[in-house]
Amino acid sequence: MDKLKNFIDNNREAFENELLPEGHFERFKQKLPVKKNHRPLFINIGTVAVAASIILLLFFRLPLNTVTDEQDTTAYTCETKQEIEELRLYYNMQINEVIAQMETLYKNDRNPGAEELLKETKKVLTDNYMFEENILPTLPCSNNGLYAMTQHYNNSLESLSFMLELMEHVTDHN
Repeated sequence: MDKLKNFIDNNREAFENELLPEGHFERFKQKLPVKKNHRPLFINIGTVAVAASIILLLFFRLPLNTVTDEQDTTAYTCETKQEIEELRLYYNMQINEVIAQMETLYKNDRNPGAEELLKETKKVLTDNYMFEENILPTLPCSNNGLYAMTQHYNNSLESLSFMLELMEHVTDHN
């Protein structure tokens, strides 16, 4: 066998240039044994048993988990609703306090600039009323809802505080 291998290695060029007769690959494929697909049409019994047990497990477990999740969500929702109401009251108190300070400044020194700023507070109060009537009920009872609510009231409070500073500045100059 070594002699044949050595002969082929020594004369490799002669073997590489030699072409196979036409139709060689087709005849070779015909001589190969035909592969038979012995897979049954149906899935074997073990796979069916595993799949059925998983389906039954999910079927009996899902209703129990759903009830528990609903109870947890309801408790969380109730807690969040209470938090939303407390936050709404807190911001309304803060807003009313700033408006009271602005009204006091206006009563002490009635000038046109202070009067215009006091009129603008009515727009902020109207926006807050519209928010509480239309948007607040549609917010989700979650941290996202709390965040959106905080952003709205925080912006309103910052606007009113800015107007209060302007009013103080206007009254100081007069």
